[in-house]
Amino acid sequence: MQKQIYLAGGWFTPKQADMVARAHKALAANPTVGYIHSPQEHQYKDVTEDNDPNGLFGGYEWANQTYQNDITAMDLADMAVVLWDMADEDTGTAFEVGYLNASHTPIVFVCEDDLQENPINLMLAKGISKCVTDINELETLDFQFVAGEPYPGKII
Repeated sequence: MQKQIYLAGGWFTPKQADMVARAHKALAANPTVGYIHSPQEHQYKDVTEDNDPNGLFGGYEWANQTYQNDITAMDLADMAVVLWDMADEDTGTAFEVGYLNASHTPIVFVCEDDLQENPINLMLAKGISKCVTDINELETLDFQFVAGEPYPGKII
């Protein structure tokens, strides 16, 4: 049975956008993955900062509905893939890690930065199931069973 994946991660910098694109491509090629929910593709009424003809972006209606879409997608996901950029940590992604962890959803944490040079907060480190240091690994990772492993990097 293929897994439904919630793909979390910022897309606000060129590095983050590149990570999301590469992760989506790798997951799409993985035979153990069925559906990939990437929040940037499911914004309320397709509104973005650059595409907002009715002035909804940043308002209550847009924020409420986009939040609810993401919560529903996390609730329906079998697994999550979380993309982490040490140079520009995203608070929304940190929230998603907490929510997914509290929902007992296994989390594959992806960070291509040096894990010994760039420590992460213990709450993130302890909330993940597996750490991957190369996005390309997502193409062959068996999402049918992701064994828990301790975070291998430096923790603060």
